[in-house]
Amino acid sequence: MGHRIIATVLFCVWLFGKSHGAFPNQINIGGLFMRSTVQEHSAFRFAVQLYNTNQNVTEKPFHLNYNVDNLESSNSFSVTHAFCSQFSRGVYAIFGFYDQKSMNTLTSFCGALHTSFITPSFPADADVQFVIQMRPPLRGVVLSLLAHYKWEKFVYLYDTERGFSILQAIMESAVANNWQVTARSVGSIVDPTEYKRIIEEMDRRQEKCFLIDCEVGRINTILEQVVTLGKNSRGYHYILANLGFANMTLDKVFAGGANITGFQIINPENPIVTQFIQRWERLDEREFPEAKGTPLKYTSALTHDAVLVLAEAFRYLRRQRVDVSRRGSAGDCLANPAVPWSQGIDIERALKMVQVQGMTGNIQFDSFGRRSNYSIDVYEMKIGGPKKVIITGAGGRRGDASSLSV
Repeated sequence: MGHRIIATVLFCVWLFGKSHGAFPNQINIGGLFMRSTVQEHSAFRFAVQLYNTNQNVTEKPFHLNYNVDNLESSNSFSVTHAFCSQFSRGVYAIFGFYDQKSMNTLTSFCGALHTSFITPSFPADADVQFVIQMRPPLRGVVLSLLAHYKWEKFVYLYDTERGFSILQAIMESAVANNWQVTARSVGSIVDPTEYKRIIEEMDRRQEKCFLIDCEVGRINTILEQVVTLGKNSRGYHYILANLGFANMTLDKVFAGGANITGFQIINPENPIVTQFIQRWERLDEREFPEAKGTPLKYTSALTHDAVLVLAEAFRYLRRQRVDVSRRGSAGDCLANPAVPWSQGIDIERALKMVQVQGMTGNIQFDSFGRRSNYSIDVYEMKIGGPKKVIITGAGGRRGDASSLSV
């Protein structure tokens, strides 16, 4: 009798090990970082470290290992070399950044080879497979805010490096609503005095309302020229179409009396945010550059959340006993015809099914890999600092905000 019980127990142990034996103990993920993403690289490595040092075996049933390539240039040759380098190492998914020059190359490789790419970069204008967009689109939120303020005549300064979705939406709305919109592309401007020339030209046209759709660094440079020209007095209104309102230098603009409105994806009252920042600020900057003395960028928060998404997706695959082991050579990424990875579809599906809470709030995706059911806080500059005035909720097929509630 006793031997039969022992045999039964041993069989169950063997069976359990057999069911999970196909799932690797280490998940290799890739990382593609550009020269300007120093803090994001630190946030990525720190987020992986936080996961790997978790003592809860249920939350950490496997080890995350990363292989990073730094892109010195975003031309197609450099991007191809970096992606193929990652693919040849047998990574299960790749985290990274793209710009307008590198986006098509990366998304083409991902689609052909069934390798998921998780990114905090600007949302792609087209629907693409195997790309998971961590950054929520601002298109719907911006249109709702323009309607809220009843803007009918304004200047739109945009950077084509961030895509064309907002530009297209504004031009369509301008036709439908009879708006008077002066649109200027500023993405190629290097000399700050060129912004000065544009602002002076708009002033001669008596333009007082500006929608600025750029990354934080360019917005700060434009606002410096606004202050220099004295176009920050009462009557001027600037809407900053960027998710990093807290990362911008606004005090001098606000001091003149101008109204400033912007968006924030990081809620400072979120316990996940406060806990992360407490640990983040204690890091050795020699190991984690820009962890101290530099405000946390919203793209760094999205980077942290991307690691949460990756971990949760592979936990799900393990629970479902999906065999994702990569056996033998990973193959040639330049093979013709392309040989896609057989488990790639399972991994993409798992990533899209994730729902977790992170530094940027609720994180889940639609069938196109875009953020859905998210919240974005709308801020205005007030005496004493930024004040939250509106909270927007997500809706619609693309996760665009569908309404504003004051």
